[in-house]
Amino acid sequence: MPVITMSRQIGSGGDQLAQRLCEELGLIAFDKRLMARVASEVGIATSEIVDYSETEYERRGFFDQLFRRSRPVAEFSMWVGSPSVGYERRARILDEYGAIDLIRATVTAAYERDNILIIGRGGQAILEGKPDVLHVRVVATFEDRVARLQEEQNMTPGQARRYLEESDESKVEYLRLFFNVTPSDASLYHLTVNTSKLSEDGAMDLIKSALAMIPKRDQGSNG
Repeated sequence: MPVITMSRQIGSGGDQLAQRLCEELGLIAFDKRLMARVASEVGIATSEIVDYSETEYERRGFFDQLFRRSRPVAEFSMWVGSPSVGYERRARILDEYGAIDLIRATVTAAYERDNILIIGRGGQAILEGKPDVLHVRVVATFEDRVARLQEEQNMTPGQARRYLEESDESKVEYLRLFFNVTPSDASLYHLTVNTSKLSEDGAMDLIKSALAMIPKRDQGSNG
């Protein structure tokens, strides 16, 4: 079974499609638990795993962008030293770029496992050009997204609009800053699914059909 990366607009129904794909195709969603499992297999310390996806990213202020300042993401302690001189516990601060390096490493390692669904996290850029990967983008009209968010999150129309505007801007900045791509670039995807024009079942049928058409990796190779 190939790997799927999914870029989705908030309120487009992408999360529901992702859940159905996992249930119907036996895919495993790429989350912090899978990151830790993959990290241990490739020798990355699980204590350092930080799932720094676009949902955790906060837009940079003007001076952060101007001076390209990286912000701390997580702080953890580790023992350093040797048996001859002894050990001491030191704090380590993981910044944004260090966290993104971990995302890249674990997404690449997860690709070797098959049966993985990677939602966001720059998966379309990290695995661009890899065989046996289907890149999908899920979109909807802004008004439909507002309506869905009102229903699901009990927001007012104004709250939903502001939330979506901020979310869209944050995603654009996250992908531009760390992966040098824009989420709306159609060349990154095999398939763009518009849930304002398709039912959930219709979107599922399209994704499943596209899976059967993507180039496969060589049988004697994992990558």
